[in-house]
Amino acid sequence: MVRLIVLLICLAAPVLAEGNLKLSILPEPGHPQPVVGEMIRVTIRAVYDRKIANEALEIDPTDAFDWVQTHPDDWHEERIDGLAKIVMERKLALWPKRAGPLQFGPARHRLTIIDTKSRRQDVVVTAPPLVLAVGEFPALHGWHLAAGAVELTDTLSTDPARLEDGQVVTRQVRLRVRGALPEHLPPRPVVSENWLITFAAPVQRALLLTAEGPVSEVLWAWQFRPHTGEPGLLEPVSIPYFNTETRRIETVEIPALTIGYASFYTGQVPTGRVGARQLALLAAMAGLGLIVGLGLAAIRLAPERTGRGWRRLRARFSPFLRLAIRRAARRGDLLTLRRLAGEAGWPAERLARIDRAIYGRPVS
Repeated sequence: MVRLIVLLICLAAPVLAEGNLKLSILPEPGHPQPVVGEMIRVTIRAVYDRKIANEALEIDPTDAFDWVQTHPDDWHEERIDGLAKIVMERKLALWPKRAGPLQFGPARHRLTIIDTKSRRQDVVVTAPPLVLAVGEFPALHGWHLAAGAVELTDTLSTDPARLEDGQVVTRQVRLRVRGALPEHLPPRPVVSENWLITFAAPVQRALLLTAEGPVSEVLWAWQFRPHTGEPGLLEPVSIPYFNTETRRIETVEIPALTIGYASFYTGQVPTGRVGARQLALLAAMAGLGLIVGLGLAAIRLAPERTGRGWRRLRARFSPFLRLAIRRAARRGDLLTLRRLAGEAGWPAERLARIDRAIYGRPVS
C-alpha cells in the first residue's frame, strides 16, 4: 500500500509542476429550455499559465447533437486575479437531436507546454461534459424546423400569366434561415399538375458562417410550361417553423402562381404572326364554309337538279344501291330496276329506255 501511494505521488509530481491549466465547456446565455433542433451556443474556454508550443483539441463524438465550429479559435492574453493568463476560446453551435438530458463532451486539449525550466512537456487537459436539458419540439405536423429567422424570396424569369406560345418560365425560391444547418431545412415542395409540364433542377444548399452565427440557404428552382394556353393556378405553399426568438410557430409562404399563355386572352399568338398550323386550320374552316354555302344556294335555286345530283353522288359512292341495280338487271326485274334507277338519279334518256321496255312507250 505504501508503494502504491509513493507511485501515485511520483506520477502526480510532474502534473503539479505544470502549473494552472483549466479547460471548460460553457453554454452561452440563451433560453433556459431549448427544444429539439434549436441552436445552442457553446464556448470551450481554456485558461493556462504556461506557454503553449503545440496543441490539439479533441471532442468526444456524440449522437445526441449536430454541431459546427462557428469562429476560428481565439488565442489571447487576459489578466485574471492580477496574473497574466493565456486564454483560448472556441465557439461552437449545437443542435440537439432529441429531447431529454443530453451530454456534450468531454473535450481534451493535448498540449506541449514550456515549463519554468524551458523544458517541453506533453500534457492532456480535460473538460468535463456539458449536460443540457432539451424539451420536445412544439406540436406541428410535417417538417420540424427551428430558426431565429426565416427569409423567403421568389424570383420569376418572366410574367408567368402571359407567356408566349411554347415559352418556359423559370421560378427560383430561396430560403435563408438563421440558426440552422442546411440539412435541417425542409425538402423541396412537390409541384405536379396535369395541365403543367414541370422540370425541377437539383436542390442547392449552402452554409454561411457569419459574425451573427450560422446561416443556411436552400435554392429550389423549377421550369414550367403549360400544356394548353388556358391559365392554371399553383396553390400557395406554407412553410411553418418554430421561431426561437418569439417561441411561437410562424410561417413563411411561397405565393400562388398563375401560369398561362397570353394568346388565351388576346386570341392571337404574342408574336403577331399566324403560324402554319393556325393558317391551315383557318383555310380548312373557310373552305368548309364555302362548300356548305354553295350547296345551300344550289338547293334553293334548283332543288330538282340538285336532288338528282345528290342521288347520283350517293349512287356512285353507295355500293349497296349499285349492287341492288345489278341484281335487278340480271333477274330481268324491270320494275325494280326502274325504281332503283330513279333513286340513283339516272339520266332521263336511260329511264325512258326502261319505260319503253316495260310499257312499250315512255311514261309522261
